[in-house]
Amino acid sequence: MENYTSTILVVDDDHNNLEVIIKMFEDRPYRIMYAPNGQRGYDVAAAELPDLIISDWAMPIMNGIDLTLKLKATRTTKDIPVVIATGVMTSAEDLQEALEAGAIEYIRKPFNALELRARVNAALILSQSMQEVKRQNEEIHGLLEKEKVLLQDQLDQKERELSIQALHSQEKQQLLSEMLTDLQKLGKTEGIQETQGFKRLAKKLKGAIHDDQSEENFMRHFEGVHPHFFRLINERNDGLTPNELKLCAYVKLGMNNKEVAQMSGIELGTVKSNINRLKKKLELGADDSLRQFILNLS
Repeated sequence: MENYTSTILVVDDDHNNLEVIIKMFEDRPYRIMYAPNGQRGYDVAAAELPDLIISDWAMPIMNGIDLTLKLKATRTTKDIPVVIATGVMTSAEDLQEALEAGAIEYIRKPFNALELRARVNAALILSQSMQEVKRQNEEIHGLLEKEKVLLQDQLDQKERELSIQALHSQEKQQLLSEMLTDLQKLGKTEGIQETQGFKRLAKKLKGAIHDDQSEENFMRHFEGVHPHFFRLINERNDGLTPNELKLCAYVKLGMNNKEVAQMSGIELGTVKSNINRLKKKLELGADDSLRQFILNLS
């Protein structure tokens, strides 16, 4: 099998022009294909994706200008260089029309061997350069997409860690509160609630509940993951309470109403009321979704 370096598609209703071009490039490792009109040329170009198209202007079914316009309007063929060849449409206005349609070169017939070889070589160099640029752009796009996926994975991981941290904080607070309640019941049952040891232990539990920094740490870590989130929220309304900002953070992490209720230690109905109140503060309509609004903030 012969090793071709480039593929050239000749689109011309005069088969003799194909023979002329084949003879002019017989010493070059080019694969030369043929189509008798613009429509057939388009079909061949779409299937074979040649490196260069040399098209006659005046042809039946579809002329060279319409072929060029159709090629340039198709994603897979728009980067294939087109050279328009004609022995009739030779005015400056014709040249301008061909170039405006998307052709890169304009050659008059009958062909001059030196001119044709020079322009075809230049067009093939341009084609190779365009293919290389396209390949590099696709490679860059692929790297950017991989980086985007990686960054999203890292963000998802951090959000999962934040959710777990918030859950642990809520469970810790609940456990300490239950321990204090059980201790007070025990003290009353055993009649030791007035002893120094009991009071000291109860005071420690109350202090642990009051001084717990988990919620503060959660908000700080949340801002580290979403550094602009609270600024964007405050731009909408800078009068939100700490609890309302925390509700926004929980929603940003994708928590549903039940999970928010569990995290906040409140009833599900209270969460719904808080969300409606927050929507009004953020000037959202009744049909607007608070969750969608918050998830779109970044």
